[in-house]
Amino acid sequence: MRRTKQESEQTRQQILDAAQREFARCGVTRTTLQRIAAAAGVTRGAVYWHFANKRTLFRAMRDQVSLPLFDRTELLGTDGPDPLLAVQRFLHSVVDQIENDPQTRRTFEIMSLKCEYVDEFRVELKRHARSCRELASKLALVYARARDTGAMRSDLSPESAALDTCVFVTGLLRLWLIDEDGGLLRPHVGELISNHIASRRAHAGKPTPRETPPGRHAASAPHGESAHGLLIESSIGLRRRLRGNAG
Repeated sequence: MRRTKQESEQTRQQILDAAQREFARCGVTRTTLQRIAAAAGVTRGAVYWHFANKRTLFRAMRDQVSLPLFDRTELLGTDGPDPLLAVQRFLHSVVDQIENDPQTRRTFEIMSLKCEYVDEFRVELKRHARSCRELASKLALVYARARDTGAMRSDLSPESAALDTCVFVTGLLRLWLIDEDGGLLRPHVGELISNHIASRRAHAGKPTPRETPPGRHAASAPHGESAHGLLIESSIGLRRRLRGNAG
């Protein structure tokens, strides 16, 4: 009996959903197409009917969502009176999407922590690099405007500041994902973002009040703690946790 187009699409989606679950549970390298087929309740032949190999299945799973930093790199409000505030809002929106959208969070976690970019997956690294270059270019334009308007320190290069922000947000999201119990980094995300932006301002040292709705990541750090100190504390805590898991 011939399958309808709707039934075929349902089977394809079952496979994609199963692939996401298995990649998140076992990692991409250790997950076979046979395991995905079993998890989806279909035959391995059905998997190959829809996807030529694991990489094409991985790519289809990844393309189901619009990932911050990889796909969404637009910065809104950059032509306003305070370009740095647009960057601050962008950083908050990135964390908001990871925090509030479970499918986006799972896919971003797989991409960031559960995939070895070797062999046929090396091409994905080139995609990541292109996305980072695109984001850095957009940030550099915003920082250049901020410097021209006097909002940003004149001794900062827009290109260097943009690359620094890329490094900051990439590391921030990786630590956010690792901090599953919320005791390491997540309560301090709002403070870290505010201090990152404050370090660029012409009168550095006074963080601009956030204009995003309060959430779990918007909690302030204890009085007197700096972003640098919080990052050091987070790194020490992470190392301790990793040593404890190893033991």
